[in-house]
Amino acid sequence: MAKRGFHGAITRAYGARDHEATVTGTELLAPNFLRVRMTSPTLLQNAVVAPTAYLRFWFPDPDRGEFEFQRGYTLSEADEATGAFAVDFVLHEPAGPASAWAQKAEPGATVQVTSLGSTRFDLPEELPAGYLLIGDSASIPAINAILGELPAEIPVELYLEEHQEADRLIPLTAHPRAQVHWIPRRGETSLAASIEARDWSDWYAWTAAESGSLKHLRVRLRDEFGFPRSEIHAQAYWYHGRAFGTNRSKAVPEPEVAETAETGEVVESAADAVPEPTSAGVVESVESSPRGAWRAQAGGRLIAPLRTTMIVAGIAQLLIVLVQLAPFVLLVELSRLLLTGADTSRLWAIGLWAVALMGVGVLLSSALLLWLHSVDARFARDLRQRLLTKLARMPLGWFDARGSGRIKQLVQDDTLSLHYLVTHAVPDAVAAVVAPVAVLVYLFLVDWRIALLLFLPVLVYIVGMAIMLVQSGPRTAEAMRWAERMNVEAGAYLDGQPVIRVFGGAAASTFRRRLGEYIAFINSWQRPLRAEGIHRPGDATRDVPAAHLRPRNPAHRHGKHGSGRAAAVPAAGHDVRRPPDGHRLRAVGPAHRAAGGAPHPGRARRA
Repeated sequence: MAKRGFHGAITRAYGARDHEATVTGTELLAPNFLRVRMTSPTLLQNAVVAPTAYLRFWFPDPDRGEFEFQRGYTLSEADEATGAFAVDFVLHEPAGPASAWAQKAEPGATVQVTSLGSTRFDLPEELPAGYLLIGDSASIPAINAILGELPAEIPVELYLEEHQEADRLIPLTAHPRAQVHWIPRRGETSLAASIEARDWSDWYAWTAAESGSLKHLRVRLRDEFGFPRSEIHAQAYWYHGRAFGTNRSKAVPEPEVAETAETGEVVESAADAVPEPTSAGVVESVESSPRGAWRAQAGGRLIAPLRTTMIVAGIAQLLIVLVQLAPFVLLVELSRLLLTGADTSRLWAIGLWAVALMGVGVLLSSALLLWLHSVDARFARDLRQRLLTKLARMPLGWFDARGSGRIKQLVQDDTLSLHYLVTHAVPDAVAAVVAPVAVLVYLFLVDWRIALLLFLPVLVYIVGMAIMLVQSGPRTAEAMRWAERMNVEAGAYLDGQPVIRVFGGAAASTFRRRLGEYIAFINSWQRPLRAEGIHRPGDATRDVPAAHLRPRNPAHRHGKHGSGRAAAVPAAGHDVRRPPDGHRLRAVGPAHRAAGGAPHPGRARRA
């Protein structure tokens, strides 16, 4: 087995599963841009197939064949039904493990692939004013996927860093409102300096460039243009002068490129298939621009009047936690004095202090919550009044586009959801941090060996949560969006029942369709059988393969009375709910049993 080093150990710890992919063909899209098409019967059943989603490949070391290195590549094509997919490689010299493998890839070649921790691009319900996409040849596959998802009416500004002239020949997805700017690289700062100085209010920035360029891009987007963190996706796709996983000190210094009249920014339209480049002037200095304002910052502006209240509540909760922990310290001291035979009056004094501090802690905690509830009641009242005043001035088309469920969520549910933030979030967060830290500090002062022993469960919890978050990160965010969407759909469906009962029109409701899509999403995420070929995302039931069926006993191989008809029995862990005589079989796994499905091992019956 090939050696994978530290990265291999980490991926195994996270539960990543290897899949073998076979090359089916290659296509040179540009002189330095190669598309490799592959197929794998199991990979796409577990992978996130969405715009900008990527896979992790294990490529052999060109110099040491027994070693493998991990590289991530964006899905350019994917067909979940057949298992076929494609990824694009930027060919460069000196070639790394991935580029060297791609140059030699031929039909029939195999490579190990895994899907772990992939991100995805999703359009929000409230679209931004425009999209600022920044990258280079390495991130063009992801940028093409984004361009293919964006509505035609959304403006797009695309800045691409040019490393060689052949980069401009790489195909870009057409978009009617996209303006493409090719920026010749003259150092780490050239790409950030080329961004137009303008008001970027309510735009979304998606950046995936070289690490050094990305560092300067982040600074300019955040500090000069005012982009909030939630409106920036920033990810380094590669490092200049060194390979992934190597120390920065080993990086080859980047030579400075003298600025000439011939080098400059090239502005193109992505609506053209292969536009002719036209040169324009280079932005030589970073111009000043007004800081923008974003809808995403509205929450901060809404809570701003309560900032002082929350700070005071956090400080008060810190003191309350220390007061509530003090009785336990006194009880420990009381136990020590009992063992040493101390004077009775001293024991009574410590015991009374412990009881008194317990009472004080309860009173202070109750007083803090009462105060915060009163603050929240006034805040919610004022907020609803502002909302209703605003809604009274909205045009009727705004209501028609959203429905009663969305309006109810805005005025009632969203306002109620702020209750926890105002009343409980800060005290709970402070208590969750201060209490264990204070206890660990005290235990280390008493006996560091016991403290280390008790610290182990905390480490196990942190590692376990990290593994679960990596495995289900994209799905968790999607599940939250689905929950919010179904809440709105259910509210609108129930509100419309009186009208439907009188006038009909149940078929026009989108609730049933949305519910089916939601169930399909939950099945594809949480059913453990999907990795075994029995269940694919989006299907509630599938035929059980013959590999999961075995004879009940040897006598049944020829039928009970020699009829030659075999009785099929599911393999371990599966339950068959329909007979094998031409009827459809339904596999029910452990997840179904935990939800209440009764297992019937060794028996087949009609559903």
